[in-house]
Amino acid sequence: MTRRFELASAGSEVPQPRTPVSLRPDLLTVPVSEPRSGVLVVAPAGEVDLSTAGLLREVAFRAVDAGPKGLVVDMSGLLFCGSTGLVVLMDARSRADAGGVSFRTAAAGRAVRRVLQITNLLEVFRHCDTLDEAIAEIA
Repeated sequence: MTRRFELASAGSEVPQPRTPVSLRPDLLTVPVSEPRSGVLVVAPAGEVDLSTAGLLREVAFRAVDAGPKGLVVDMSGLLFCGSTGLVVLMDARSRADAGGVSFRTAAAGRAVRRVLQITNLLEVFRHCDTLDEAIAEIA
């Protein structure tokens, strides 16, 4: 069976899957906290891949939509972040920028930091070495 895929042209909306990506709380948890007034911290713990990215997307988008001054994604609890997870983070950053919400990532472990380095996303996400540093930059 041959499937046809169409690429979205520049400036067009990329189609989303009709069925949401399944949420896998056994592989990923995503708590949210507010350690400083107006600064939300989304702290994914576990693995972000195709099967878990929907959960991260849902939580990150809700956090942005809450209208904080800033949003930090604390990556210290991530064991793995695949390309789907990077797309979710890019989408969350874009949504934050559009809403006037300052966006940072922080505290990635060695394996996840390496992925951010080789994809040149450290600067895009305004990555900070520590969570405290990211919160201080926003506050």
